[in-house]
Amino acid sequence: MSSGGGFLKFNFGGKLQSFARGVLDLVIPQVCGGCGQAVPVTMGLCGECNLKLLSLVGLPYCKRCGSTLGPNIPEYPDGCSLCPNPIPRFGSVARLGPYTGLLRYAIHQLKYRDQLGMARRLGRMLGESISETDTPHRTADVIVPIPMHWLRRISRPSDHSAVLARSLGRGLKIPVERLLKRVRNTPPQVHITRTQRFANIRGAFSPVKGRSLAGVHVLLVDDVTTTGATAGEAARMLLAAGASRVSLCVIAKAEPSRAYTQHWGEA
Repeated sequence: MSSGGGFLKFNFGGKLQSFARGVLDLVIPQVCGGCGQAVPVTMGLCGECNLKLLSLVGLPYCKRCGSTLGPNIPEYPDGCSLCPNPIPRFGSVARLGPYTGLLRYAIHQLKYRDQLGMARRLGRMLGESISETDTPHRTADVIVPIPMHWLRRISRPSDHSAVLARSLGRGLKIPVERLLKRVRNTPPQVHITRTQRFANIRGAFSPVKGRSLAGVHVLLVDDVTTTGATAGEAARMLLAAGASRVSLCVIAKAEPSRAYTQHWGEA
């Protein structure tokens, strides 16, 4: 037997670690974050709740703004009736689903509880979704996470957008770079109007110096989009710096429930 460090490594490695986890599960049963039941979980969710999460993925959505499509919200060649006016500067959107239910729970886990495993899982799911569809996102040259201001980083243990971006980059085999910096610590966008959101975020980003963006197709990554104000402003700065195209990838689109509840009613 080796010294203390080796003993600890032995005790918490391999089969002994699995045994320890099993004992802990007996003493402190795992609880599903979705339904609250004390059952075996994967990434914080039980099997049934994982299926509910997957049910949100694959709903039809507008590739221009990310809104869920339904019987009363058809898609047109240039977007849908819910596309904002003016249209944000990014060219298209790829998303997993609407910001509701288990998808909303998963995003809260990565944003407010620092569940990086959940961030990696959602990034992987988004990459798989993009790989299976004919979308311009697959041809991007570089992936860029929406940057967090350094003051906000002090209060948060990790940059979840960066973790999402790295997971997405591994799946799509596209490099990840920090080509934007946040130069203003803007107030949260949650409880303000659409007009206020655009005014609030104006001038919040700046391109990183020393990197040419001429002719580059950038894939922006964020967790949630609502009006598209934040991603639109980031795209504006990247295009001004020479990028040929900016596409957006998000985990979820925050929107009224009318579209996705119609789909559930048809199920």
